[in-house]
Amino acid sequence: MKKKTYLSSLTSLRGIAALLVILLHVNIFCFALAPWDSPFDLFIQKGYLWVDFFFLLSGFIMMHVYSESFGESIKKNFKKFMRSRFARIYPLHIFSFLCMVAFYFWYRANFIMYPADYTNTFNVHTIWTNLLLLHSMDINRNLTWNSASWSISVEWWMYVVFPFLLIPFRKLTDWKKIFVFFGVIAGYLFIIYYLYPLSAATNGTLNPGTKDTLDVTYNYGFVRCFFGFLFGMLLYELYRVGWGRRYLNKNIAWLLTMILVVIVMTFSMPDFIPIIAFSAIILASVYTEGIGKQLLNLKPLIYLGDISYSLYLMHLPIMFFLFNYLEVKKFPQIQLENPSWQTAWLYTLVYLAIVIFVSTLTYYFIEVPMRQKLNQSSNKT
Repeated sequence: MKKKTYLSSLTSLRGIAALLVILLHVNIFCFALAPWDSPFDLFIQKGYLWVDFFFLLSGFIMMHVYSESFGESIKKNFKKFMRSRFARIYPLHIFSFLCMVAFYFWYRANFIMYPADYTNTFNVHTIWTNLLLLHSMDINRNLTWNSASWSISVEWWMYVVFPFLLIPFRKLTDWKKIFVFFGVIAGYLFIIYYLYPLSAATNGTLNPGTKDTLDVTYNYGFVRCFFGFLFGMLLYELYRVGWGRRYLNKNIAWLLTMILVVIVMTFSMPDFIPIIAFSAIILASVYTEGIGKQLLNLKPLIYLGDISYSLYLMHLPIMFFLFNYLEVKKFPQIQLENPSWQTAWLYTLVYLAIVIFVSTLTYYFIEVPMRQKLNQSSNKT
């Protein structure tokens, strides 16, 4: 398969997005990171949309790397493509899943288990769906085990679909691609105003205060990923022809796209609007030649992007073990219940440091070597 230019700016964005997802989960599972309903709290609460940023980015990058790989037929490279994708995502997925299994045995030895624990997080009947990456296909009734991996399962199935989608997609005229864009927006509206209320009502979690959201996961996650991935493919077509480069490569344009995302993530807007803002960030970031490029190519940000997959999959197993361990040990100097904002952020920074350290280990000792080993074995066949 023909190699393309490495877009380092997108690597940094992936790392930043992973950290923002982690902050959302700290806010949900551990302690509040900002006063309720403050602008920063609203920004953090919208953190689930960074998963949609990943979907958008995946569609963009798959087009960048593989758009010319299949020609008029998918036969020649499909098997190699799928082996490459499998080597990329599956080893760490399995490792993080096993970490949650180990956490389950530790948790059962130290805490009282309730029926809800066995029907939700530790549901043994969902092990096979997790192993087969089917746990976002409306088979399970809840997020289970390493719950963040729901998005990995739907990305895997989008990889399966991508080569079959690519050939007809490349034949679309510009006008037809515009219609596809409006189809994507219609798809997002379908999720927001039909699938999400249906999902929430079915599971008894429908909250009248929750609206205009794309946050479907274990049941309709594939639909959500499909439209994000397709949007990313469309976005790549704009990049390929240089659409908007003249304006978006300016420093001020890059800065304004960042501000725009903060604004739309802070105010109550339908969730498809931040995703459109994400598309502006991606284009501005790949076009920028000024301060934006310099910032996004800082070595620490590139490094976070490199380990972002490990960050994303390992942060919940680490969180669940770490904070429950502290509760078991009952350190009097550590106040985990309703800490001050300053203390909450101090704990969060320590936790992030641990996550980055562990993710570095999994990146270098599991993710990379297993990917290389599987790719080498596939090259021999």
